[in-house]
Amino acid sequence: MNALPTANVRQTCQDRALAPVVGLKPSKVVLYPVPPAPRTAAQIAAERDATESERDALEGSRAGVLMKGTTDDVANLDHRIAVVKIKLDQLEVQHAAAFAAEAKAKADYEAEQKRRKELVRNALKASAEVEKLADQYAVEAKRLVPLLEKIRDRAALIAAANFALPDGADPVPTGEPRCSWQGRQDQLHTSIASRVKLPNLGTDTGYIWGDVVPLPGRIVNDTL
Repeated sequence: MNALPTANVRQTCQDRALAPVVGLKPSKVVLYPVPPAPRTAAQIAAERDATESERDALEGSRAGVLMKGTTDDVANLDHRIAVVKIKLDQLEVQHAAAFAAEAKAKADYEAEQKRRKELVRNALKASAEVEKLADQYAVEAKRLVPLLEKIRDRAALIAAANFALPDGADPVPTGEPRCSWQGRQDQLHTSIASRVKLPNLGTDTGYIWGDVVPLPGRIVNDTL
C-alpha cells in the first residue's frame, strides 16, 4: 500500500542542511541546501503544545523578574515571550496547512483506491469474458480449416494450370481478389489460404492453420 503523503509547511534557513555535490572537477565541491523532511500535522501539534508550555512558563516568571530583575532583564524576558508568541502563530498556521494537506491527500488516496478497485472489478469481468471468447475462437478457427483446405487445394490446381498453359490459352482466374507483392501484376498471386494464420491458444502450441515462414531472426516452433 502506498503511504499517504505529508505536507512540508516549515522550512527556514536553520532547517536547511548542506549536502556536498561534486562537480566535474574533483577539486571543486559545491554545497547545496537539502530541504528538510516534511512534517505531519501531529508533529507540528506536538511542537505547538511544547511552545505553549514554554510561553506559560515565561509569562509565569515575569512577576518575579519585575520584582527582582533589572529593566534589561524585564525587556529580555518580554522579548523572549514575544518571540515565543510569534512562533505559536506560525505553528498554528502551519498546523492548519498541514491538516488541510493531509485531508486532501487522504481524500485523493481513497478516490484513487476506489478507482483502482473498480478497474480491477471490470478487469475480472473482462477476464471471464475473454476466457469464453477464447474458447469460441478455437471452435470458430477449427471450423474454418475445411474451408481453407478447399481454397488451398483449388488455388494449387489453378496455379499448376497457369504454370503450364497450352498455346494461346488465357490464364485461369484465381477466383479471389488478386494479392501480390506491392500489387504488381508480374508477381505471383498469393491465396488467402496461404496468408491466413490461426494460432492455437497458449505459448508454443503451434497453429490450427497456417505455417510460419522462416525469416532471419525469427524463432520458429520446431513442431510446425
